[in-house]
Amino acid sequence: MNRFISLSTVFFTGAIALVQFQPAQALSADQVQQIAEGVTVLIDGVNPGSGVIIDRVGETYYVLTARHVVGTPDEYTIVTPAGDRHAVDYSRIIRLAGADLAIVPFISRRTYRTATLATYASENGFNTVFTAGFTAARLRQFTAGFLSDRAFSIAQTQGIRQDGYDLFYSNLTEIGMSGSAVLDTDGRVIGIHGLAEGETVNDGQRGMARVKRGFSSGIPITTFLRLLPQSGLNLGLRIDRSPPNRVTANQVPTILPSPVLGQFDSNSGDAIEWTNRGNQLYRMGQLPAALAALDRAVQIQPDFYAAWYERGNVLFAMNRAPEALESYDRTIQLKPDLYGVWRDRGVLLGATQQYLAALGSFDQATELKPDDYVLWYMRGNLLNKDLRDYRQAIASYDRALAINPSFADAWMGKGRALHELSQHTEALDAFTRSLQLSPNLTVALILQSKTLNALGRRQDAIASLQRALQLQPTNPEAQRLLAGLR
Repeated sequence: MNRFISLSTVFFTGAIALVQFQPAQALSADQVQQIAEGVTVLIDGVNPGSGVIIDRVGETYYVLTARHVVGTPDEYTIVTPAGDRHAVDYSRIIRLAGADLAIVPFISRRTYRTATLATYASENGFNTVFTAGFTAARLRQFTAGFLSDRAFSIAQTQGIRQDGYDLFYSNLTEIGMSGSAVLDTDGRVIGIHGLAEGETVNDGQRGMARVKRGFSSGIPITTFLRLLPQSGLNLGLRIDRSPPNRVTANQVPTILPSPVLGQFDSNSGDAIEWTNRGNQLYRMGQLPAALAALDRAVQIQPDFYAAWYERGNVLFAMNRAPEALESYDRTIQLKPDLYGVWRDRGVLLGATQQYLAALGSFDQATELKPDDYVLWYMRGNLLNKDLRDYRQAIASYDRALAINPSFADAWMGKGRALHELSQHTEALDAFTRSLQLSPNLTVALILQSKTLNALGRRQDAIASLQRALQLQPTNPEAQRLLAGLR
């Protein structure tokens, strides 16, 4: 897969190339897998999960995992890469407030590898990433996928981003893989996996079953490092802040192997199985095959709204907007209270320049989920960029910020709308707040420079653009604006 057009990128970046070839040589998938198997563990219990060995102090090892993996009192056991089993003292587990993360100690005299952690800005493109951990059947699973950039992540969020879940990636993940490592092409751990989008439905035959949708998500290592001081631990972590090597053209066949879809009987599969297969193919970029699977699902069960919804997503990704809208509308007929379809329908309508209809769809979504600050932000963007109703845009951004005052992108959007209203002092305050929360937000720096220039602060405007070009040396708008100020 070398290109993947998503249903929700239209307010942010348009079509996005996922594989960006560069000369540097990344590790092979087999090499990353070998590293991953050396540092990941099974956290065995009634509901097993995974974890990553991050440090050793004396005979005590520390495993980083998702907090919900060890969320209930139980007899947990760490199963190491060598197959050794070590009992966990539940009273010693450290839960980090502010994110779905926990540190699990275990005692062993044996030597195990510890992971290298990585922290770097990943918002300037789509990076190849891997997930490595154990399924609920206690079997290892290692899959390749793509880590989304910042704009794509925000657009793809279904529901509220909370508990630190700020990484989104296309990797196929299974139940039981919470706490798994998310690794880059250098074999460094950049995050801890914890969630996969979807819902539990009743298919009327076998009862309740899980329907997969969307992408997987995890918590970045940067969040873990920010919260680590509350643990009281003095750990000697291995941290690398350099960006990873990208996949080169000759590596694509080996570093991005097609994930195994598992055994599947095309003759007897039910609507849920066909829908899940469609989602898997969608994540792998095999869009025609994904559509065929979802067509089969709605043929088997014409009133299965989850299949119609996913079908709409795939058709949107294939640039077949009218058919995607028909699938979304069919979903709404079957399940009018399904929040996500109203939201994605709004994005689709915005992409086809039906801005007022898009606003109406967003409004339906806000009625169903009024506490989704990302939705209010996207609504603000529609009003700001397309409808040019700046006051209503500011009201929408304010709703987002009332729910999450730390949402840097909403401060940036508000600043842009204030700038358009020539309220430059207030706009500058909003951009300053945005950059305090996210110092590497290049777009905010460029917008800040425009506002500073409007206030007559030419040298400060130049400094903002120079900072933007340090982050993105080839950014054409920053280059153009800087040339005009010199």
